Amino acid sequence: MVSFYREIGARLGEVNTLQAIGDVLQFLKRSTEALERYEAALAFYREIGDRLGEANTLQAIGDVLQFLKRSTEALERYEAALAFYREIGARLGEANTLQAIGDVLQFLDRRTEALERYEAALAFYREIGDRLGEANTLQAIAILEEDPVIGLASSQAALQLYIEIGTKYSQARNLILFTSELQLKLGQKTEAIDSLVRAAELGREIDYEVMVDYANQKIAEINRDSQGLRE
Repeated sequence: MVSFYREIGARLGEVNTLQAIGDVLQFLKRSTEALERYEAALAFYREIGDRLGEANTLQAIGDVLQFLKRSTEALERYEAALAFYREIGARLGEANTLQAIGDVLQFLDRRTEALERYEAALAFYREIGDRLGEANTLQAIAILEEDPVIGLASSQAALQLYIEIGTKYSQARNLILFTSELQLKLGQKTEAIDSLVRAAELGREIDYEVMVDYANQKIAEINRDSQGLRE
């Protein structure tokens, strides 16, 4: 397909196909090859003056670099993409990139900066009505909050959005990894068990046995700990 577009001189078709090949290679975890295709696509987008294509490719390169744990380089690409999205007024691209920057900063343990980016992304997602983006960002904020009460409120707000959206996997993941953990930190063992029981039910509904087993294992651990304290 790339050679065909080259043959007929369709530069935009060629560059879009290079980016699509990069997407497939990254999905296959062939990250070095994906990076090569994205860098080639980036050069084309710059040459033909496609600012949105350039921004999207910079973001994709950032994703690959973060996957490769080259976090400082990833941050540079994300910041460059963010500037383009702001310049052309692409609000969703801006929100997604702010969230990605937050993820990198969290990975680098720059928690305050990460929280600032997440809060900015959250405002954008609410403004444009992206419920899933809002839920994912609230969940990310819950991880970073030092106060478990605030963290739990953020996690439960994310959970409510997942319920409204109807994504059972995200509901179960939230209940297992975030809501129940924060409830335990606050000494709410009964509530934590209730959350894990619901997560197991959701896991069975979507036929995800690994999730069911993990939730049940955590319930057993809580019960063992409680029994040990009574003895």
